[in-house]
Amino acid sequence: MIQDDNTLAQAFEKAGGNMGYETVKANYHPFKEFKTTWMRSGVTAEFKVSDYMRGADPALLEEFAQCLLGRICLKGHKERYTEPLREYLKSETFVSRNRPLYLARSRNLAYSMRGRAHDLRESYDRLLSSGLIAPVPNTYMTWTSRPNKQRLGYCSMLMRTIAISSNLDKAEVPAFVADYVLYHELLHMKTGMTFSGRYHDDAFRAMERRFPRWQEAEGWLTRLAKAS
Repeated sequence: MIQDDNTLAQAFEKAGGNMGYETVKANYHPFKEFKTTWMRSGVTAEFKVSDYMRGADPALLEEFAQCLLGRICLKGHKERYTEPLREYLKSETFVSRNRPLYLARSRNLAYSMRGRAHDLRESYDRLLSSGLIAPVPNTYMTWTSRPNKQRLGYCSMLMRTIAISSNLDKAEVPAFVADYVLYHELLHMKTGMTFSGRYHDDAFRAMERRFPRWQEAEGWLTRLAKAS
């Protein structure tokens, strides 16, 4: 761990020196999500870096530091990840190394596809057999342990994890409603990370509406939200 921390600190010090900073400090921090925070004062800066970057190649850490320091200089612009960084964050290596830790830090997961009334494995199989989706490998799917009433489905594309609210896992809620929400999240897995912040554009909505009963499903989701 000490060696990893030193590698991170050295990468940020080198990147900062090349960009005119006198002092740059960096340490790993156990954020649940992948993020980095920083404080800057003149030509000094201090970073708390997601420990999901632990174990990355030193050259990659230096590129990451350059991106973050560049973001500070651009005052609010999103960091422009380099292609090697993007490829690493989308890699099987990154997921296999970090997803177990991400799941352990997630507090509202049932860690099971089988619910009380519905089974996400059956939902996934129905979507496959209908031709709506192609197989989505290495994706972890689970119900939430508590019934989220507003956020009925969410995913981490970085960690390739999908969670569907157990608020849909009721006998009175038709199975196609859970199918639809799972389909929505699987579409995100298909389209992948854009690094632009835009995920529900017109192209995405057009794919979403290929679901045969999407209007009925949206009606159910609206009613469930209003009932909360």
